[in-house]
Amino acid sequence: MTTELHLSRVLCHARFSYYKVRQLPSFIILVLSLGPGLLAAGERIAYDLDSAIAVALENNRLRTISQQSMAIAEAQYKQAVSSYWPSLNLSVGFQRRDETATFEYPEQTFDLAPGLLPPVSVPPQDIDLLGRDTSLYSLEMTYPLYTGGKRSSLMEQAKIGVDIAAKEVRRTDLQVIQDVKRYYYAALYTRQLLELADDITLSFEVLRDITQAFFEGGSNSVDKLDLLQSKLAYTMAASTLAELKSKHEAALSALSFAMGLDWRDQIELGSHGYPVHFASKNLDQLIEQALEFNPEVEKLTLVVDAYEAKIDEAKSGYYPTLALVGSYDGFNNDLNGGLDNEVNRRSWKIGIGMRINLFEGGLTKHKVSSAKIEREKMEQQRLLASDAVATQVKSLFLQTKAAQEQVKFTEQAVATSRENRDLTSRAYQTGAVETQKVIEANLFDAMVRANHYRAMHDQALHLAEISYLLGRETMN
Repeated sequence: MTTELHLSRVLCHARFSYYKVRQLPSFIILVLSLGPGLLAAGERIAYDLDSAIAVALENNRLRTISQQSMAIAEAQYKQAVSSYWPSLNLSVGFQRRDETATFEYPEQTFDLAPGLLPPVSVPPQDIDLLGRDTSLYSLEMTYPLYTGGKRSSLMEQAKIGVDIAAKEVRRTDLQVIQDVKRYYYAALYTRQLLELADDITLSFEVLRDITQAFFEGGSNSVDKLDLLQSKLAYTMAASTLAELKSKHEAALSALSFAMGLDWRDQIELGSHGYPVHFASKNLDQLIEQALEFNPEVEKLTLVVDAYEAKIDEAKSGYYPTLALVGSYDGFNNDLNGGLDNEVNRRSWKIGIGMRINLFEGGLTKHKVSSAKIEREKMEQQRLLASDAVATQVKSLFLQTKAAQEQVKFTEQAVATSRENRDLTSRAYQTGAVETQKVIEANLFDAMVRANHYRAMHDQALHLAEISYLLGRETMN
C-alpha cells in the first residue's frame, strides 16, 4: 500500500512537470502577444527560411563586395569605350629665360658704287627675338583611325569583364542563399534533437522517480542495480540535453552571421519543418541544367572568350596604327616684337600620323603565343569545372534519393518505436518488465527519431546543394 501511494504521488508529480514544460511555449506566445512592453531587453526575433534569405540578401557583406566588383567592371568597360572618342588636351605654361633671346646678324659689306665709292661695311648686330617672360598654351587633338584591332579587342575584353562580374554577383547571391539554408537547417535539426533530448530526459526522470518509489517501497521487482541504472540514464540524458542547447545556440549564431545581422542580435526559428521540394527531373536533365546555368561554368566560358579577344589584342602588334592629329598653339611674350608678332602668336596644324613596328625581337609573336596558351589553359579549366559540377550533381542526386528512402522507412520506424516505448513504460508500472527494458525502449525510440530527423535534414540539405549547383532555386 505504501509503495502504491508513493508511486501515485510520483506519477502525479511527473505529469505536472510534463504539463508545465509543454505549456511553456504557449506562455511565451501569450507574453509576445501582449506587446513589446513586457518583452525583455534580449528579445528574440523569429525568422522563417524565406525571411532569413531576404534579410541575408540585403545585409550580407559578400553581396555588397560582389556588387562593388560589378561597378568596377562597368567603369572599366566605359574606359574602353572612351577610346572611340577623340582626345583633347590643353597645355598651359609660363617660362622665364635667364636672358633675352637674340639673333646675331653677321657683319656685311656692300659695294654700292663699284669703282666710284669705297665698299660700305655694316658691323654685326644683335637683334632681340623674344623677351625673358613667355606664356604658352596648346590645344592638342588625337583621334585613332586604325589600331589593327587592338581597340575593339580591349572593348570586347571589358564587355566580357562586365558579364563575368554579373555572374559573380549571381554566384554570390546563390552562395548567400546556400549558407542561410545550411545554417537554418542545422538550427532546425539541432532544435529537433534538443526537443527529443528534452523528451527523453523527462521520460528518464519519471523512470528514475518510479524506480526510486519501487525500491523504497520494498518492491521485489527492482533492486539497487535498477535504481542506479535509472539514475545513470537520467544523468546521461540531462548531459546530452545541455550539450544540444549549446549546439543549437551555435547554429543560431552561424545563421545570424550569414544573415548579416549584428552579433548581439538574438534570433530564433519561425518554422518547424523543412520546406522540401522534390526534384521532378531525372539526373540527365539536372546535369544538363547545371552545365547551362551554373555560374562558375558560365564564368569560365566567358573567360575563354576573353582570351580570344586577348589573342586579337596581341595580333594588333603586326599592323600599323593610324591617328588623326591636330593642335592649336599660341604664346605671348613681353618683347612685343621679334618673334612675338601677329603671324607667330597664333598657329594651328593638322595631319595624319602612322606608327608601325619594324623590329621588336619577336615580342608580338610571343604575346600571341602566350595568349593562345592561356586560352587553352582556361578551356581545360572550364572542362574540369563542368565535369566536377556534373559529378557533384550526380552524387547529390543519389544521396537525395537515399535520404528520401530513409525518411519513408524511418517514419514507419518512429511509429513502431513509440508504441514499443509506451507499452514498455506501462508494463513497467505493473512490474511486468525490468528496468533495463524500459531504458532500452526509450533509447531505441530516441535513436529511431534522431535518424528520422537526420534523414529529413539530409534530404533538405542535398536539395539545397543541388539548387546551388544548378544556378537557380527551382528544379522543376
